[in-house]
This record gives sequence, C-alpha cells and structure tokens, in this order.
Amino acid sequence: MVVQGLPPFVLSLAAIAVFALTLGWLPAAGLSDAGSDPTAGGVLRHLVLPVVVLAISQVPWLLLAVRESVVTSKGEDFVAGAVSRGVPTQVVTRRHIVPTSLAPFVNVVGVRLPELVVGAVLVEEVFSWPGVAGAIVTSARDLDMALLAFLTIGTTLVVMIGSLLADVVVALVDPRVSTDG
Repeated sequence: MVVQGLPPFVLSLAAIAVFALTLGWLPAAGLSDAGSDPTAGGVLRHLVLPVVVLAISQVPWLLLAVRESVVTSKGEDFVAGAVSRGVPTQVVTRRHIVPTSLAPFVNVVGVRLPELVVGAVLVEEVFSWPGVAGAIVTSARDLDMALLAFLTIGTTLVVMIGSLLADVVVALVDPRVSTDG
C-alpha cells in the first residue's frame, strides 16, 4: 500500500539514494558513464534502475487486481460446480479460474497505461535519459508548440492503441466475452 501511494519520481529518487549513492551498485543517471561511448552493457547497467522503478510503481495495482479477480472467480458458480463434480484442483484453476481472472487484469493494465506513460516521462527526466521526457520538457521550455503538440498526440495514440489491445486481449482470453454482434 505504501508503494502504491508513492509517485514514480519519489521512487526514482529513493532508488538513486540507496542503490547509486549509498551502495554504489548502479549508476545514478544518464545513458552511459561520463566521457565514455555507450556500449550495450553500459546502457543495460544504466537502464536497470529506471526499469525497476517503473515496474515497482505498477506492481501494487496489478497484484491487487489479480488478487481481487482470482477471489471473485473462485466464488463463481461454475467453479463450485466443477469442484463438486470432482474435477482436479489444477484443472479447475487452469480452465476455470485463470481465464476469467485474466480479463480484469488485462483491463487494469490497459487503464494504467496512461500512468505508465506519464511515469516513464518523469522517470526519464529524473534519471537523465534521452527520450520523450527530455523532448517534452525542452519543447515546453522553448515554447515549441508544434513539437509539444506532436509529442502529446503521439503519447495519446500510444495510450489509445494500448487500451484497444487490452480490449482485444480480453475478448480473446475471457470465454464470457462475446465478439458476435
């Protein structure tokens, strides 16, 4: 619950304080070490903290969604019927609980996509990563409205496509969703 309430930039700053400054395990910012050319290994090392921070910022929501949907699915009549007929627990879980539990999980992923995009922009800025965040900040600071509009429309399209894909995946994995009509 604590992690769920923290914005991604706070998690970023905490990760930098602990893993980069205190322990010295990972670099604090940038695409590569200062004064050196980017290499695959160096970029991956610099990518660890931003990726972990973004993942950790989304995990509580996803875990709560999965837990709630599994608890709801276990209480459904078709699960009780399968159990009363003596269907093995593994089969009930795999064929009845998992398919119906995936739909709410996929919906939460689709709904959380805008926050992931915004969180990625903030995390990019905190970790000094070149990308959309830097372009948004620079275009806003320089009053480059054309670039700012393009980036805003581009991120909006990414969110819309992600939501559409989430709906398509729900239709594919949930046997209760009808695609007729």
